Amino acid sequence: MLVRLLSLSLILSFACGDDDTDTTGGDDASVDAGPIDMGPPDAFEVVQTVEELPDPEAFQAGVAEIAIPAPVGIGTMGFSPFGAPDSITPFADMHPGTTRMHGQLDFKAVAFSRGPAHEVVLVRMDTIGVFEQLRAGVLDELEERLGRRLDESLVLAGNHTHSGPGRLLMTEGVLTALGDNFLPEFYDRVVTALADVIEAALDDLAPAELGFVMAETSAGHNDRRCENDSLDIIQENPELPMIAVRREGEIDALVLTYAYHGTILGIDELTLSGDMGSVVEQRIAERLDHPVSVLLFNSWGADMSPSNPEPGAGESGGEQPASYDRMDRIGSVIADAIVPQIDSLTYESEPTIRARTYRTHLNRDAINYDEDTFSRYRNGGAFCGAGSEGNCEDSEPVPDLDRACIPVPPNTLPQQTLFTTGQIGEVYFVTAPGEWSTALGTGLMERMRDAAGAEHSMMIGYANDYTGYSITEEDWWQGGYEASGGLWGPKQGDFLADMAFGAFESYLMSYIEPPYREPAPLEPFSGYTYDPYVPETAVGVGDFAVDVPASVSTTDTLEFTVQGTDPWIGTPVAVLERDSGGGSFEAVVRSNGLVVDSTSYDFWADLAVSPTYADELRADARTFEWTFHFPVSRRAGVGEVLSGDYRFAVTLPTDLDGGTMVVHSATFTVP
Repeated sequence: MLVRLLSLSLILSFACGDDDTDTTGGDDASVDAGPIDMGPPDAFEVVQTVEELPDPEAFQAGVAEIAIPAPVGIGTMGFSPFGAPDSITPFADMHPGTTRMHGQLDFKAVAFSRGPAHEVVLVRMDTIGVFEQLRAGVLDELEERLGRRLDESLVLAGNHTHSGPGRLLMTEGVLTALGDNFLPEFYDRVVTALADVIEAALDDLAPAELGFVMAETSAGHNDRRCENDSLDIIQENPELPMIAVRREGEIDALVLTYAYHGTILGIDELTLSGDMGSVVEQRIAERLDHPVSVLLFNSWGADMSPSNPEPGAGESGGEQPASYDRMDRIGSVIADAIVPQIDSLTYESEPTIRARTYRTHLNRDAINYDEDTFSRYRNGGAFCGAGSEGNCEDSEPVPDLDRACIPVPPNTLPQQTLFTTGQIGEVYFVTAPGEWSTALGTGLMERMRDAAGAEHSMMIGYANDYTGYSITEEDWWQGGYEASGGLWGPKQGDFLADMAFGAFESYLMSYIEPPYREPAPLEPFSGYTYDPYVPETAVGVGDFAVDVPASVSTTDTLEFTVQGTDPWIGTPVAVLERDSGGGSFEAVVRSNGLVVDSTSYDFWADLAVSPTYADELRADARTFEWTFHFPVSRRAGVGEVLSGDYRFAVTLPTDLDGGTMVVHSATFTVP
């Protein structure tokens, strides 16, 4: 974590341009002056008007999932590339290219609707987060398709995997090191895929019922922030609110929020993965008796790291990276808290469904700092106190912490953000544009419940925009990593919480406007051009370079290698098949009705190419070898119990138009 912090500090230091600029916070440090949107003046009076809504229609819900079109080889986002291993691919630039796919990156959507004016659309993304310009691009695409704009109802939220794809942020200069250089063709792919999954969820609308239960567990996360332990504030919250969608008598979707920081894998693992959050979703889903789409959103994750449950007694199984075992165990303890609650669900058929989106200015003047506090950083400041320890001993503020930041260059940070807030049945919700601390998030939840006279509320973090870390002002002055990750200083967290609460109160009163002046929405990224990537010619497609062994034990990790195509076309999918007799095979099906295949987190696949990209970045022809790894049994006590004769059916994408071919491995026996 310290390496990540210091390397990003260097990025911002170099971005300041003038080599003589003092960024240490000394008395001679120069003020980072530049143009700034002043935000709402004190005397500005907002006239709020009441929205006239049509009566709600019958309640419907729709569910959809789609793979993120990210090629193995693209770099990840969330860690800086300094000190990372070299890995050259045509899809990465400053960051190392990935070589492994762990499971499948997905977009998952659930649409709740009682007519267009009474609608909420939630999308869970296997990404580090989201930013307003991407959301605006998706809204534009959907408006072309649907003839209406979903700005009020759409929530896009990342699960904060640091092993999701980068190259989605259109920026300039050395700040591109934070997420690699913008790749417009991939960005367009992502916008299209997001619009596809939302449109599919809306097309899937059907009569539904809505259930809710509040589960709890502290076993899935740990408080990682020692700096605030001496403060009289809440340090951990076990709440796990769960919304269930039932159609035709069966649950189709579960929507949950939990406080976790969904990052276990590091940049040096060169892996695309949904990380902890997506593994937890799978471990919940496989406990059920039919297919259910599970969406786990992060609530407040700034001070909550993933837990590390102890291995079970006598645990054995196929070898896999220790981080995968850890994810499995976290999934098990969260599933232990969730699954027993499903039978206690009660359902309503006429729930309240509504949302509104409100925008606020976000800069030093909008926050209304006095002349002395955070005065050096008119365009924002990051990594305040970088390289120094926070106060873990007592509740005394760190002296001059707001004078020891790295100035952000002018015209770098968007000086606004947004909140979507509303109601899904008996649950009131609000989005948070980044990662909030437990104290800040739970404080807002209490205010919302008091204002609404309601029992339940929930926060969806990393949603619709990203503004870094947000913690309470009292907490910020304790210093440490979380305080250093704010962009607008000690008051940012409390300011955003106040603006979010103002948005929620406006929703409660059916006001179109919040009680503060709104900026105009940001425009989507535009003005770019590109020549479409042409996939390379693949050699030996469908050949097994290494086939399965004839026999394996339950503690083996089975491996085989098949030659496929350019990863830009797609990733092959391996399906486990069982010998059903008479020379026939059938897919192995889990207890929840889903097949065992490599889109799940029971597999991982490595890509090796010849010639290597380092030797020849573009080749007339190349061999693409995909090596699949499958633990025959899982050490964390999950997965199917195998015994008998099996093989793998591998579907290989062959072209950009959706063409495929299927090849089969040899047969292997599990005693």
